[in-house]
Amino acid sequence: MPLRLRCCCFLLAWLPGLALADPEIMVHEGDLAERGEVVASLHANTTLKGQRASEGRTWPVHRLSYLMAEFATGLAPGWEAGVHLPVMRSGVDGPASDNGAWGASALMFRLKHIREAGRWFYGFNTEYDINARRYVEAPRSAEFRGIVGYDGERYRVTANPHLIWGWGRAGVERAPDLNLDLKALHKASERFAWGVEAYTDGGKANRLRPGEGDRTAYLVTEFETAQGALHLGIGRGFKETPERCLLKGVWSTRF
Repeated sequence: MPLRLRCCCFLLAWLPGLALADPEIMVHEGDLAERGEVVASLHANTTLKGQRASEGRTWPVHRLSYLMAEFATGLAPGWEAGVHLPVMRSGVDGPASDNGAWGASALMFRLKHIREAGRWFYGFNTEYDINARRYVEAPRSAEFRGIVGYDGERYRVTANPHLIWGWGRAGVERAPDLNLDLKALHKASERFAWGVEAYTDGGKANRLRPGEGDRTAYLVTEFETAQGALHLGIGRGFKETPERCLLKGVWSTRF
């Protein structure tokens, strides 16, 4: 069996035994597809332990799993466009879900721009999502994510401050959510790195609550193979975060 197919099977086998409420748990960095190049990624994550109840028609997070295919291509120097195709698997019975049921969660489009200044990189990623109610209550959402980081010889650090808007649901405040995601990696070798990630919820932009929102921290590792890059992580939610214990993996290859 080709090694690329083996990597796909590894992540697929992970799910039935198995996220933030998000099929993509990652910090955006300075990597981009070259013009005409296609980058294919397979994201998989699951909440091993979390809240068994949910609001509205969204699926409970306990044992909730995501599988997402992502395709991106370079448009011009410094510019990349991509599409995400996520599906989710329910882990418990609930008012709007059945244990083991699968369903598409969203259709996501994104545009990313990166510039470099020596070892520093900065830019942004914008995203527009068409959502299923099993994923989030808002039928439409948009995100603007800032990207700033430093890629040193032995370490790389990245920060993603981002705003998220949701609309199409009556009675919901229109102010965006303000979040901050952080990543620090130690490069043990040219092909292997390890580090930590933190995902934080700062509340609504017009009513910030620093230190009070959801908090999730991950131990992560990344390594390169002849068949692509693999990213693995184990995380824990703190304070009132609905997800208490999580696993995630991302496999990427270029064509």
